[in-house]
Formats: sequence, C-alpha cells, structure tokens
Amino acid sequence: MDPELVSSLSPQVIAVVGSGFSGTLVTVNLARLARGCPSRIVLFERSGRFARGVAYGTSCPHHLLNVPAGMMSALVDEPDHFLSWLHARDPEAHRGTFAPRRLYGDYLEELISAAANTPGVTIDLIRDEIVDIVEEGPGSGLMLIGREGSLRADKVVLALGNPTPQDPVRGPNHARKTEKYRRNPWDGGALNGLNENEPILLIGSGLTAVDLIVEARARGLKGSIIVVSRHGLLPFPHQSVPPRPHRLTANGTPLTARTLLRHVRREARRCESEGGNWRSVVDALRPVTQEIWHSLDAGEKKRFIRHLSSRWDVHRHRIAPEIARIIDDARADGQLTVIAGRIHSLEDRGDAVRVRILPRGKSEVETIFAHRVINCTGPSRDIRCGHSPLVNSLVERGICRPDPLSLGLEVSDVGALVAPDGEPSDRLYALGPLRRGRLWETTAVRELRAQAFELAHHLVGLSL
Repeated sequence: MDPELVSSLSPQVIAVVGSGFSGTLVTVNLARLARGCPSRIVLFERSGRFARGVAYGTSCPHHLLNVPAGMMSALVDEPDHFLSWLHARDPEAHRGTFAPRRLYGDYLEELISAAANTPGVTIDLIRDEIVDIVEEGPGSGLMLIGREGSLRADKVVLALGNPTPQDPVRGPNHARKTEKYRRNPWDGGALNGLNENEPILLIGSGLTAVDLIVEARARGLKGSIIVVSRHGLLPFPHQSVPPRPHRLTANGTPLTARTLLRHVRREARRCESEGGNWRSVVDALRPVTQEIWHSLDAGEKKRFIRHLSSRWDVHRHRIAPEIARIIDDARADGQLTVIAGRIHSLEDRGDAVRVRILPRGKSEVETIFAHRVINCTGPSRDIRCGHSPLVNSLVERGICRPDPLSLGLEVSDVGALVAPDGEPSDRLYALGPLRRGRLWETTAVRELRAQAFELAHHLVGLSL
C-alpha cells in the first residue's frame, strides 16, 4: 500500500474502515457533498468484497430483504431511489416487493461506482484489515496500520458492522474446534459438506437461523433441523397494516422495562379489539425508539436486554411473507423443530455431535445427535469480547471507551469516539452497531442511512 495517498490537491483524506452498508453510504454521501471540491476517500474492506457486508454478500437467491423495496432507499433525500433502480431491472417489482438481498448488494455496488465518478473526488478501494490507528499528535493526522501496509488520514470513520457472535455454550463444548461446530455462521459455508439427510442443530432462533433454514431447503437438504433458543421464538412475518400513532406516556413516573412491556401489550390488545393488528403498535414506536431508550436508566436497559430483547426482536425485525411460508412448510413436513431451552453441553462423537439440551421449564436433560451445530445467537452484545483487533487496541490504549453497557463504543451525538476522560474526538468517528449502547436501533437501513447522511455533513463541515 502506498503510505502517501494524499495529493497536493486533496486538503483532507477521510478513511472509512469497513465497506458494508454503513461504510458504503458514508463514502457515497461524502462524494455527493464534494460539490466539485477536490477530495479523497479511502475505503478499507478486509474481505475485498466492497459494498456488500454480511447481509448483502449472500450468494443464496432465496435470502430476501426483511423490508419491502419501497422503504429500502439508501439515500435520505431520494426515498424511491432503490424502488426506481429495482423497477428498471424488474418491471413487475413494486413498493411491497421483498427483493433478493444479493440484488441489493448490486445496488450498493452501483452507488459506489457512481460516487467514484464524481468530479474532483477520488475513491480508493483497498483490501486490507486495519488493526490499529495511531494518533500522530495535534494537527498531525492519524496513521492507520493494516496487515498489508499503512496510510495517513485526517479523519477516520469506523464502520465495522456487527461484532462476531460469542460462544453460546456455557457448559462443556468439546466440539468447539471441529468442523461440525460453527461458531460464526457468517464466515460462509456453514452448511458445506453436509450429506442430504444429516441432521442440523441451530443455536438461536432469530434472523440468522431463518437464513440457514431457508438455505438448507434451497440446497435440497432433507435432514432434520432442530432450533434451540431460550424462548423458542421465530421472527414474525410482515403484513400490510395501516399506520397508528404511538400512545406511550410515562404519566410522570420513570419508564421501566416492565412498564414498557405493559404498555405495548395493552396497546396491542386495544388495537386488535378495534380490528387492527399488533404490528401497527410496534411500528408506531419506531420513530420514538431512541427517545425511549434514552429515557431508561442503565439498570432498566440491562433488564430490557436480559428479559425482553429477544421478544422485541421477533416482533420488530420481521421477515418477508415468502420466507415465512418456507419456515411454515419446514415445520409442516416435520423437518423443522423449535425447542425453548438451552444447550447444556456439546460432545464430539466422531461422526456426529452429541448435544445435551435442557428444555425450558424441565429438569431433565435431553440428548440429540447432529452432524452440524451452528451458532445463530447473533452478534455479541459485549464489545469487550473480541469485537476486532482494532477496537481492542483503541480501547486498551485509551483512545476510546466502551459505552456504559459495553454494547458498543461511547460516542457523541454525531458519532465521535469518546475518550476515557469524556472528551469526544474531532478525528475518529463510528456509526452502525458500534453506536448501539447510545442508540439501540442502529442496524436497519432506515437508521443507518440517516447516520451516514448526518455524519458525512459533519465531516465536511456542512450543517443540515
């Protein structure tokens, strides 16, 4: 890598670390704001697949977006941008279409390509993993240290995406180092090497598990699929529902996780008694979710995460109706079984994994055998558990600090990393899941495109 990528015509170089949706959109917005001024943006991606990330890097055509096309524009100021792009390629597509995720990746790639053609803008796409960032001193910029080389930048945006999952097995896991156990389902090939009738065990029942069930069916795998999670809840499907105003009021009392649950249940019952749908109640909370999160104290946030977050996720992060039908078919023909419980232990027995499960509400451990055990519990909710070498180094050296819940990094309103002394950086920024402690809702396109838009304005010194 050339260590000096800044030309005399480029007064500032902005480095973006990570090229999933968040990093791609920061780059695109920076280019759109250049307005003919010479500028250079350096986008790093360790996988070499730019504008994809985990979600849109899938090769399975049956993996669909979880949000209809009419709500998936990547551009804040052009709400129908993706819909128009999609309709030009598929005249039958409409606002309610759930498009293939890999097609959305094509859309993001085209956005990057268009941004690179902006007059006066240079976008460098570099395949490398940034493992550290060193501050050279006041006014001297930042040195990004990669596995392949280094680069000096004036400002850096961390768009690292979701942290890798933690090992969910609390008891003995003697299959951990074998090919039969996959701790990280996003590494690719989680189902590779399975014979047609070999059973699969999925730990966790969220969107990752749904993806693997869909892919297994698409591959023609006929072995049993057993899903184990604490509550045994799968995501609900989308339905077309009318909008409904939210009615959340604290009545002068501090909001708690318990009162929030009571409110949502009460409103859902009221809505359905009026002939409506509980989905309208959940959707009505979307514009005020961040306000609600901020109103909870640290203890109540922890209670929400521990006791309610899995229930919230299956209601809030719903799946396409087409995907729900695949799940229903798998249950109906007996291939899919969902168990509420936890994994007691895993034992490698040579040709299979012996899995001991403690079902919810029972005291007797049950035993099953699986040829592949895949961790589908989702991203780690503890930034201290090895999110990345880069984050670990920045925290250890006191450049930034975890948020009070350790869900991500502590950031300012604009996403500036906050140092242990409470001082926000004027050169280091984050967006996406790294902001989760502050924002909670920070993984969906609606929130991420707004973050990217606002941060790009801040980086170039423009007000909204």
